[in-house]
Amino acid sequence: MIDNRLEYQRMYEVERQLWWYQSLHGRVLSQVQKHFGQNNKSVQILDAACGTGGLLSFLQENGYHNLTGFDYSQHAIDFAGERKLNVTFGDLRNVHLFQPGEIFDVICCNDALYFLTDEEIVNALQHFNSRLRANGLLLINIHAFEAFSGIHDLAVGSQRRFTIADFDKYSKAAGLKIAHNTYWPFLLSLPILAVRQWQKYQIKSKAINVDEVDSDVKYPGNFINSVLRTVTKTESALLQKAPFGSSLFMVMQSR
Repeated sequence: MIDNRLEYQRMYEVERQLWWYQSLHGRVLSQVQKHFGQNNKSVQILDAACGTGGLLSFLQENGYHNLTGFDYSQHAIDFAGERKLNVTFGDLRNVHLFQPGEIFDVICCNDALYFLTDEEIVNALQHFNSRLRANGLLLINIHAFEAFSGIHDLAVGSQRRFTIADFDKYSKAAGLKIAHNTYWPFLLSLPILAVRQWQKYQIKSKAINVDEVDSDVKYPGNFINSVLRTVTKTESALLQKAPFGSSLFMVMQSR
């Protein structure tokens, strides 16, 4: 994924309107507003491994102005630059080297830690912890449950998926506590699971060339996108914590 400009272009083109990104970004905004208040727009927010800057752009449109991000891919940085965002190079394996001495009220890291080993994840979380102000938030989203692995994982270079038990261990080792967690999208988990299992069958039977697969970052059309967005928005409003889903969203704080 890091060197695949086409995948970053797809992300750049659809992430502001695709139901999945809209749901994730809404979850981030909800936690920031819940913790700091809806009128406090001066909180300092870092998006670590920010991709093409969709979340930062969304937060900016919602009135937040103290925003910065980093990414390892120059393609991602270039696309974020087209959005006029403050995004520069950074490495999750060396978080301490990004703007040394700078601290933040909120650090986000969405769908990126799967590139790292267990030891590297703990190291990244420790450095995130050290870069948070007192009462700060660390917001993380990550691929969940191996049962949901499929073509998307191959396309983005995901080696594995996680459960809350994994991050219980990582967070404790990093001096963090998980204040809130939920799997999502729970209401869509069965159809997503069915699609991914069918993809696995196709891969196993060699009906799909694994060297030419694309990610799930595609716009499904206005009607389907609207339906999926409504389902995930309803779920977020009704279910504070769901037991199953293809993603795991967590809110962490210092112990």
